[in-house]
Amino acid sequence: MKIAFDATALYGRFGGIENALWHTFSHLRALDRENQYLVFVPRDAPDPPSPHNPRWEWRRLPFEGADKARRIFWQQIELPLALQREKCDLLHAWNYVAPLACPVPFVLTVQDLIALNRPRFAARFNRFHYRAVMPRSLKLAARVLVTTDQTRREVLRRAPDARVRVIPLGVEPIFIESLTANHFESLSADHLIQVSMQYDLPSRYLLYVGNFEPKKNLPNLLRALEMLPDAPPLVVAGGIKPWAGFDQLLGKVKKIGFVRRDELPALYAMCEVFCFPSLAEGFGLPVLEALACGAPVLASTAVPLPHLESVAALAHPRFPRSIAEHLDVLLNAEASPQIAQSRRDYARRFSWEGAARATLDVYRELM
Repeated sequence: MKIAFDATALYGRFGGIENALWHTFSHLRALDRENQYLVFVPRDAPDPPSPHNPRWEWRRLPFEGADKARRIFWQQIELPLALQREKCDLLHAWNYVAPLACPVPFVLTVQDLIALNRPRFAARFNRFHYRAVMPRSLKLAARVLVTTDQTRREVLRRAPDARVRVIPLGVEPIFIESLTANHFESLSADHLIQVSMQYDLPSRYLLYVGNFEPKKNLPNLLRALEMLPDAPPLVVAGGIKPWAGFDQLLGKVKKIGFVRRDELPALYAMCEVFCFPSLAEGFGLPVLEALACGAPVLASTAVPLPHLESVAALAHPRFPRSIAEHLDVLLNAEASPQIAQSRRDYARRFSWEGAARATLDVYRELM
């Protein structure tokens, strides 16, 4: 079978969706020895994963990923023609929408339905685009892949006949292998000092990793910190696609910008608490990464990871007082190797290899 990927989301600095796409098909390359793959990427996509695999073709398109209007034209008009010309048997559309006149069966990956259910949390362009195309894509898909039971239920409310499969995201080995029961055993002191000096980190700090956008609920986190005058300062990493006005909002925190993936384990390991009080989430991958490093985590009741309450504090995201109270408990809790190990054990349940195997099983069902 020849499988095409719409991987036009792969450009620039990766966020959650891009990392999910990259790691899933990187593991598919190693697992699948039967099928051929044609991966459509924008002109400014990174080079394909190594080593070279003759069954995988990396096809660069004549536009950049940020040109959203051009991407939509390609997806709806040019991609169906390419699928016929290349004699593809299946399309995997990785970014919420698919061609409405797709000539072959397609698998649709949907991380969340926030653009439909809570449109104020979606960028304006995405809001209109997904409203126009996503509902029909859900109904036409041979399979819809989601990451949580919450999104599965939301899909079925809009498309009751959809065949939905829950495939959770994974945690990269750099997080799983970075720490042991001795906490800093495999993160050398020199590396920790290097990362701390590179970002001029305080000796004690709270950490947030992610974009600066309304659904991440940073204003309420800052209000909660005002209620805890003795709390460590907040270090904010990321913000690759900041929304207007957030630079001014974050004027009182320490922003360190984009952080390389191999430096994140040290940031998680050294923080007092990782804070992720989102108002809406499709999955919550940074929460898993922090737990994999044994860090105490303050999340919210909107993060849909299963049984998260067993390893993290869950605050009500709309009430700063709730965030402050849960954060205060974590800051005053005694460090426990057993509790830290339970966090790591929880995160180990989620692997990219498992996600790739489950995705490959879906392809085989459709052969």
